[in-house]
Amino acid sequence: MPLGDILVITDDHKKAAREITDMVLENYAGEKISIAIGAESGSGKSEISHVVASSLFKSEKQLKSFTVHTDDFFALPHKERNDLRVKSNLESVGPSEINFDELDYVLKSFETGGQILLPILEFITSSAYKLLVDFRDVQVLICEGLYAPMLDVTSKMFIDMTYHDNEAFNALRGKEVPDEFRQKVLEKEHQAVSELRKQVDYLITKEYALTKL
Repeated sequence: MPLGDILVITDDHKKAAREITDMVLENYAGEKISIAIGAESGSGKSEISHVVASSLFKSEKQLKSFTVHTDDFFALPHKERNDLRVKSNLESVGPSEINFDELDYVLKSFETGGQILLPILEFITSSAYKLLVDFRDVQVLICEGLYAPMLDVTSKMFIDMTYHDNEAFNALRGKEVPDEFRQKVLEKEHQAVSELRKQVDYLITKEYALTKL
């Protein structure tokens, strides 16, 4: 997740993470595995990803993982992105806001065990940094974000909730001001993200159970 962001991990997140961890361990046969967790805002993508990464390393196989947060790959910083959203009457909201070419390069670097400089956004001040990552000893790559299931990964997952379901959790995190503009952005994202439900291998239900499609 972007630096300065806040994790609020619940028992439901831990439940989903356990099932994902079990699935990864069952399918791991020595080759690198990449998974994508997509969902609307406030569904618990970052929280579940964090617990999965921790659980994989604590397992008997002690798998090392790295989590890529696609929020770090927005083409424009937060202020400039919102300015464009206003100027375009929200037509700019959607997958085109994400630099997928750079994300594809990350996936290739993971698969080949290379080194890469990853973009890291600091949420509070909207500052951008670079993080040097060495993928040689990383067995599992976790990609989480609104449009993460669009990536070419081993397994694609979708948390089957809308931003309406997540209002209380979003309020608890306090990540974005819940004003009229933010609600309009969430609705546009909902229209784009809901289409990805058809493209995944697993659903994470509202009860946070993992279901294979």
